Amino acid sequence: MLLDYYGRDCVILNKTTQNSPEGGYITSWNECAHFTNYQALDTSTEAQIAEKQGLAALYNVLVEKSVPLVYGDYYRDVETQTTYRVTSEPSEVQAPAGSTLNLKRYSAEKAVLP
Repeated sequence: MLLDYYGRDCVILNKTTQNSPEGGYITSWNECAHFTNYQALDTSTEAQIAEKQGLAALYNVLVEKSVPLVYGDYYRDVETQTTYRVTSEPSEVQAPAGSTLNLKRYSAEKAVLP
């Protein structure tokens, strides 16, 4: 399928917070499940205006329906090591049940882990 040509290997990042022996907390990010995504830079007029106003560039992303991403999750592109944050709810835009494409769509932006 043509879509496979644009696939990127990515990994979901899970946040872990633990008590520090010196007091306070230690936050770490662990790589978890791998998945393939198909993303493209959002070139709509609204996205271009937002980018010129200093907001992050938005990406439109397709993944299989089974990928367990939700709004606010972080993931990393394995090849480029670029981190992204999911900025829309993936379960809201899915291919119809009768479709041969088992995909859902969400928006993402490049991000730095907090």
